[in-house]
Amino acid sequence: MIWSLWISSSTRASVVRLCGQSRRNTLSLFQPPDSRYWWYSFYFEGKRYRSSTKQTKKTAAAVVEATLLARLQEDGAHTVRTKKPPTLRGFSVRSLEWVENSQRLSPNGKRYYRYGWRLLSYSKLSGMRLDQITQDIAESIVFPRPAINRTKKDTEGKCLTQDELIPCTGHYTNQASRTLKRMQSKALEWKVLRETPKIRLTAAPGRDRLIDDRTENDLEFAYRKAIKHRRTKLMRDQAWLVLVILQDCGMRPDEVFPMRIENLHWEANRIWIPQGKTPKARRFVAMSERAKTMLRQWCADRSEGWVFPSSRSKSGHLTTIAKGFQAARGRAGLDRKLVPYSARHTYGTYTMEKSGNVFAVAKSMGHVDLKSMEPYQHQELEPLREIINQRNQRRKFGQVFGQVLENEPNEENDPRSISA
Repeated sequence: MIWSLWISSSTRASVVRLCGQSRRNTLSLFQPPDSRYWWYSFYFEGKRYRSSTKQTKKTAAAVVEATLLARLQEDGAHTVRTKKPPTLRGFSVRSLEWVENSQRLSPNGKRYYRYGWRLLSYSKLSGMRLDQITQDIAESIVFPRPAINRTKKDTEGKCLTQDELIPCTGHYTNQASRTLKRMQSKALEWKVLRETPKIRLTAAPGRDRLIDDRTENDLEFAYRKAIKHRRTKLMRDQAWLVLVILQDCGMRPDEVFPMRIENLHWEANRIWIPQGKTPKARRFVAMSERAKTMLRQWCADRSEGWVFPSSRSKSGHLTTIAKGFQAARGRAGLDRKLVPYSARHTYGTYTMEKSGNVFAVAKSMGHVDLKSMEPYQHQELEPLREIINQRNQRRKFGQVFGQVLENEPNEENDPRSISA
């Protein structure tokens, strides 16, 4: 009797020292109807522990559970959580608050995670607890999104969404998956979860369209087409200038839109980019003669301020040319896979092909490492074909089967064909 009381009191005292809570609120021993053993079931750092103690007496089962708790704390845990982890929708309130207040995320990054959560909110993951979202579930789910009605807009000029939900493409699916991974990593950091699953991204087709000479001429003709509306003509000229800068300087669209006149070094033929997507984005880029001439005409007598100001934008400068580019692409009858970012791919491919200096090209494009250059390489096959043809002509391997080359010995004159 004394031994049982000592075990019970020592167990209760050790648990109080461990988590600062009473044994009644922390330990949860129970005996299933179909078992003679006592079981434990509790949450620790967001992870559930539930198993049999293999003990038929409650006091002995309490010792087993207390020993498990002590071992978990020795492994580096700090807080015993008796409540279940919240659902993804419940956790999104704290996560989105962090996104809005974060100083490390750019405005585009914040917009990226906000729309990523919007995609997650339409899926069944939003109603699941954080500890229930496994790798298999996250990678097998099909994310839906509302269809966009581009013919109707609200008072702010944004396209309205329809009630119909359509499956997401690979890029939208990866956006939702990246947002989920970021939320899970913050849950791990905030001690809501003990561990997070490794979620792999889905395969998404890359940009494989380049702007060749014919495509560039068609786009220029579509942008320069005569029109009486003064503002529309101004917007077309502005969009065409942005596209020229993308193709001639290799800048990202988000680096072109916030350009300032003070960062245009006319004498040195350079453009200074103070900030961007990567740590290497802070750089100088070369300004081609075509881009320099067009920029001088566009800036006119202005010596400071935004290169592309916009009175309708909250930032004060241009933020997109997507709508005008789509209209010009339609007038030119070009492939819908051609996007403004194709101009940057054209710059990377052409400069790499002509210079062969991968380090200079990567630095001019603001890449952190050379591996980032791989998606921008769309080399032509014709130069490789010419190399093989030259080799075949030099080695006389280019003849058609059955063709006799000049100065080639035939069987009558070949001494090797005469039998001994």
